[in-house]
Amino acid sequence: MRKSPSEAYTDYIEGFYLFYNIDNKTDHWIFNDGFPSIILFPDRSNKVCITIDGKENIVESGWVDGGVMKKSYLRYFEELDYILIIRFKPEYFHKLFSLKPSFFKYRNIATLAEINFDIEFLSQVYATNSIDRKIDIIESYINTLMPRSDKVGLLNSAVELINRTKGQISVSNVINEIGVNYKWLERNFSMYMGLTPKEYIQLQRFISAYINLHTEPNDLLNVAITNGYYDYNHFLKEFKDFTGKTPMEYMSAKGLLS
Repeated sequence: MRKSPSEAYTDYIEGFYLFYNIDNKTDHWIFNDGFPSIILFPDRSNKVCITIDGKENIVESGWVDGGVMKKSYLRYFEELDYILIIRFKPEYFHKLFSLKPSFFKYRNIATLAEINFDIEFLSQVYATNSIDRKIDIIESYINTLMPRSDKVGLLNSAVELINRTKGQISVSNVINEIGVNYKWLERNFSMYMGLTPKEYIQLQRFISAYINLHTEPNDLLNVAITNGYYDYNHFLKEFKDFTGKTPMEYMSAKGLLS
């Protein structure tokens, strides 16, 4: 059974999963699809044996896994009412627990202690039998880990702002709206998108004008002004930069002129 995280944590947690009717009479093949996960038992004293490629690992309370697990089997020492799995978004899991991106490169499982899961919060989780209360405590704990100065999601916010204004916004206004400095914005645009914020703004403005051009092919000046160009010559220059043709040449070749 899957439970969605609260809205405030959807960037960090993919979902909470509950597995009931645990069979302790047979070994279970276990795997991971790359999403880091924390697995918690009902009681802190519960133990299991995880065998990876023939090597046994005794795990108490719960464990953490990630990466690609192969030849991995789980054996329960006792009957458990359920196990609770917290499935994280990969990038944010590492940020929350201050782990290197290579944390799961040479291992597939880790103990809760190895990710420095706070003992106080862990005690609170095991002190209640309510699943909903456990989830509330876990989300409260994640809230303490979320860096207040982190720019998580801010690049997406900048992109969405530029798209929403159809490129009719300055870089300085983007910076003011999003709350970052120019160096951060330029570095992240370059890193994740391969162009500068100014180039992305120009691209979105041109795309909007290009679409309008198909609906108003006989009023190029209005298309230019409506989409934030200073004048027709400004639009002409940018159109040639993107297409290698003037608007008239392009429309003539497309048969758009009446």
